[in-house]
Amino acid sequence: PEGEIFARYTRPGTAGDFIPYMPRGAGAYFEEGYLFVFQPIVLEGEMIGTISIQSDLSEVRSRINRYLVAGVPVLALCFVVALLLQARLSRVITSPISHLARTAKTVSEQKDYSVRAEKEGEDELGGLVDGFNEMLTQIQQQDEALREGEARFRDVLDNTQDLLYKLNLVTMEYEYFSPAAVQVTGYTPEELRELGEKGIRNRIHPDDREKARANFGLVTESDEHDRSSRADFRWKNKDGVYSWATGSRTAVRDDEGRAIAVVGSFQDVTERKRAEEEIIHMRRHLQNIIDSMPSVLIGVDSRGMVTLWNAEAARISGSGTEDVEGRRFSEAFPLLAVMDEEIQEAIDLQTPLFTERFSSGESGEETVYYDLIVYALSDGGVPGAVIRVDDVSARVKIEEMMVQTEKMMSVGGLAAGMAHEINNPLGGILQACQNITRRTSPDLPKNREVAEKLGIDIEHVHRYAQERGITEFIKGIQSDGTRAAKIVADMLAFSRKSNSRFEQVRLEEMVDTVLRLAANDYDLKKHYDFRSIEINKELDADLPEVRCDKTKIEQVLLNLVKNAAQAMGANEDQTDPTLTIRTRREPEYARIEVIDNGPGMEEEVRRRVLEPFFTTKEAGIGTGLGLSVSYFIISKHHKGKMNVESTVGEGTRFIIHLPLDGQDQ
Repeated sequence: PEGEIFARYTRPGTAGDFIPYMPRGAGAYFEEGYLFVFQPIVLEGEMIGTISIQSDLSEVRSRINRYLVAGVPVLALCFVVALLLQARLSRVITSPISHLARTAKTVSEQKDYSVRAEKEGEDELGGLVDGFNEMLTQIQQQDEALREGEARFRDVLDNTQDLLYKLNLVTMEYEYFSPAAVQVTGYTPEELRELGEKGIRNRIHPDDREKARANFGLVTESDEHDRSSRADFRWKNKDGVYSWATGSRTAVRDDEGRAIAVVGSFQDVTERKRAEEEIIHMRRHLQNIIDSMPSVLIGVDSRGMVTLWNAEAARISGSGTEDVEGRRFSEAFPLLAVMDEEIQEAIDLQTPLFTERFSSGESGEETVYYDLIVYALSDGGVPGAVIRVDDVSARVKIEEMMVQTEKMMSVGGLAAGMAHEINNPLGGILQACQNITRRTSPDLPKNREVAEKLGIDIEHVHRYAQERGITEFIKGIQSDGTRAAKIVADMLAFSRKSNSRFEQVRLEEMVDTVLRLAANDYDLKKHYDFRSIEINKELDADLPEVRCDKTKIEQVLLNLVKNAAQAMGANEDQTDPTLTIRTRREPEYARIEVIDNGPGMEEEVRRRVLEPFFTTKEAGIGTGLGLSVSYFIISKHHKGKMNVESTVGEGTRFIIHLPLDGQDQ
C-alpha cells in the first residue's frame, strides 16, 4: 500500500529491467509502446496492495507487419475472385431478381395483373418466377370477378329508382348519394352533399321532423347490430313542393359495436300515398253508403262470423262494430236466430236465400215483419255472404190497406146492386104505410063516407088502432123504412161518383155547423145529452179556404163526431168525456183531426174499422157503412187521405187530409 515492491516477475528473454510505475487505479493503459495493467488487492474491505503488469508491444507490431506483407496479395487475389463471382452472380441471380422486382413495380403502379415475369431457368429462381406469375393469375381472376361484381353493383345503383345514401356519423357528412337523387329529390348528388346533414334535415316538413329524428335514433342509439327502421314523412323537393317520402336506414358499426355510419334509401311515395288516401276515401265513402242504407247489412265469412256491420244493424241490435266482429251472426243479431240453419246452408252452398214477411215475434203491441235476403260471396275462393234484413212492417200495413181498399171497392159494386133491388120494395112499403095512416084517419071525408056506408064509426076504428098500438106499429114501419131508405142512399153514395158541386169552404165554419147539428141530433139525445161532452176546438185561423163538397164533408165530420160520442157514451168507465177537433195546415193538405178520450180500439178492430159492413155495435144500431162511406168520400171523391190511430184505454184519433187545391171530382 505504501508503494514499495513486495514481489516481481519478469518473463525470461525480456529485454531491459522491469521498473513498475507507482500504483494507479484499476484499469489498463497504453503508453510509450507498452501496455500497463493495474489491479488493486482488497482484503476485508482494506486495500493491502496492487498488482501491476507491464507488457512490451514491440513483438506484436512486428507480427502485424509480417501479416500485412503476407495479406495484401491475398486480399488482392480475393478481390479479383470477388469481381469474377459478382459478374457471374449478376447474370445468374441478380438479373432475374431485378426483373422480378421491376415486374412487381409495374403491376403495383399500373394495377395491370395481366403482366407476367420472364422465366430464365428451371432453378430455384425459375420456381420463384412461376410462383409469382401464378399469384398474378389468381389476383387477376379475383380482380376481374371483383370488377364484374362492382360493375353489376354499380349498374344496380345507377338504375335503382330509390335514392341510396351513406352518412358518416363521425364527420356527419354524406359520403355517397346514388344517381337516382335527381329523379327522387330534384337535386344532384353533388348538390345534396353541399346541403349537408343539417340542410337535408331542415327540408323535412316541420310536423314530421320529430318523427324522423326519433326514427333516426332507433337505429343509431340501439344496441342491436342489425337494427333497421322505416318511416314516412314529407320532404320539400328542389322546386319547393312537399311530397311524401319513405326512408329506410341501417347503422354500420365498428368492431366494438359503435355506430359509425348510416346507410339507407329514400323513395318518393307521393303517388302511393295519394292512392292510399283515395282507397281510404273510397272505403269511407262505401262505408257511408252502407251506413246510410235503411236496411240491416251484415257481412259474414264461411263460418257465419261477422265481418261487416252497418249503422242500421248497430241501431237495431244496440251493439257496435267492435262488439260483434268475430261473433256468429245469430248471436250478434238475435233476430236471425230462427233462420240460423237456412242462412248457414245458403253460405255453404253459395246460393241466394230470399224470405219475405218473416217475423221474429212482436215489438211492443205490433208484430214486426222483415224481408231477409242472403247474397252469397266468394272473395279469392273464400266463401261468405252478405245478409240483408229490411223492416217491411209499414209495407205490410200498406198491403193490408190495399187489400182492404180493394175489398171496399168490390163491395161498392155489390152495394149498388143491392141498393137498387131494395129501393123498389122499400118504396112500396113506405107508400103502403102512408096510405094505411091516411085511410084510417077520421079527418078524411072519404074515410067517414065509407065507414058510415058499412055501419062503422070511424072514430072507434081510429081509437081501436091507437089502443091496440096499430098506429105505433105503422109509425115504426115508417121509421124503419125511412132508416132503410137512408141506408140505401148511403150504399148508393158508397158506390157512385159524387155529382155535387165543389166550392170554397172555411173549415172553422164547417166545424161549428157540425157541432151544432150534433147537439140537436135526436138519436144522440135519446141515449145521452151531447152537451155533457167537453168540446175543444183547436182551429188554425190562418188555414185557407178548402175547395170541397161542403155537404159531404159535413156528413163525414158529423159521422165521426157521432161515433166518438157513442163510443164515450157506451164506456161505463168514462169520466170527463172530451172531444177535440183540430185543424192544421200542411204543405199540400188541410189536416183535420177528430179526437176522443174514449175506450179506444184493439189493433184488429182498428185495421178493419173502415171496411164496409164492419161494426162493433149491437144489431139494429149500426150498419157498418158510416165510416166506409166517409172513407170513400174523402179518398175517392176528394182525392184526400183518411186514417185512424187508436190506443186501448186512451182514445181514438181520426185524421183527414183534404187537398188545398181540390178540384171537382
